[in-house]
Amino acid sequence: MKSRIVLLNAFLGLSLVGVVLALYALAHETGRLTGGVCDINATFNCDVVNRGPYGNVGGVPVALIGVIGYAFFALAAFLKRRDVHDRHLSLFLLAAVSGGVLFTLYLTGVEAFVLHTWCLVCLCSQAVILSLFGLSLAVFLGERLESRAAQAKEILEEAADELKEL
Repeated sequence: MKSRIVLLNAFLGLSLVGVVLALYALAHETGRLTGGVCDINATFNCDVVNRGPYGNVGGVPVALIGVIGYAFFALAAFLKRRDVHDRHLSLFLLAAVSGGVLFTLYLTGVEAFVLHTWCLVCLCSQAVILSLFGLSLAVFLGERLESRAAQAKEILEEAADELKEL
């Protein structure tokens, strides 16, 4: 139980790091921030990634999708911390983060194979989403293991009681 709280705290913290990264990317994309960490050379250039044709999905900036997604993950982790025994919320967290990982893989493919340019903020965000996936998987599998162990203990206790009766 205590290890689950530690995992959820890490998940919550990383989600907030994701929010900050996505807000930075959004500020950079909208022109509120320029240069700096993002534009190093032709290989590492956030402007090419964020302000190009793949910087929006249906007119919505990818960075804004990131802000909303990471905030959503943080809220879900907060709710999970309030009820650590809610296994449905663990499954939901895993599914939601898996969707984020798939979206990230798509965006990584665009950077690698279409744009041939990398966004450093996006790379950090990719590391965050992969870490969130690992944490959500650990919480989910840990709960399954605890559940199976409790079932096995119950079966063994019932068998021991039956043996005593013999």
